[in-house]
Amino acid sequence: MIALLVYIIRCFVMIITTWLICNFIGKKSLAQFTPYDVAILFIISNVISQPLVNKDLFKTALGVIILAVGILIISRLSLFRKFYGVDGMPSVIIANGKLIKNELKRNHLNIYTLLSMLRFQGYNKIADVNYAILEPGGQISVIPKSSSRPPTTEDMNLNVPDEGLTFAVIIDGKINKNILTYAKINEDWLLRELHKTSKAKPKDVFYAEVDSNKKLYVNLYKDV
Repeated sequence: MIALLVYIIRCFVMIITTWLICNFIGKKSLAQFTPYDVAILFIISNVISQPLVNKDLFKTALGVIILAVGILIISRLSLFRKFYGVDGMPSVIIANGKLIKNELKRNHLNIYTLLSMLRFQGYNKIADVNYAILEPGGQISVIPKSSSRPPTTEDMNLNVPDEGLTFAVIIDGKINKNILTYAKINEDWLLRELHKTSKAKPKDVFYAEVDSNKKLYVNLYKDV
């Protein structure tokens, strides 16, 4: 029984440690990870799992801390001009509609993989691409030729106002008071608009948002 309790405690320690490390090294989506980041994550996950198979919790914690500090130092260094290349540099693989063979070779990228990546971006022909850039995280950024890009409102001489942010002001029946300031509204205005549009109170609302034009969208519990 004691052994089982110790095992459960170790699991909780691992969960808490993982959460702390993820917050410590900063927010980053998986798509933004460089190959180096992925390799380090594999190492950290392997180290963190060690308490499940051995009893040396201290060495495990020490190893994780050292790895996390190392990641943080490298991340900080990459903010300075001299170390911009630490996380890798973008590579231009298509320029002026022409493939750059040396860059493809240097990044170990074959034509079939490149075509697949272009299709994910919505381009099924290299002839439609003016520039393609392989980013440090492995994604591809495409700048299409003018003849292949969708028309913009400017192209059609349309005067369309810029769209601002939308703010979630009510979630699960609770008013998000911290957001009201950013939305440039107050609680009285929200209650009036809520009554005007839905004849409802905040407790009846599953989700509500306000856009930059002060337009309120409401989703009531009864409609979910």
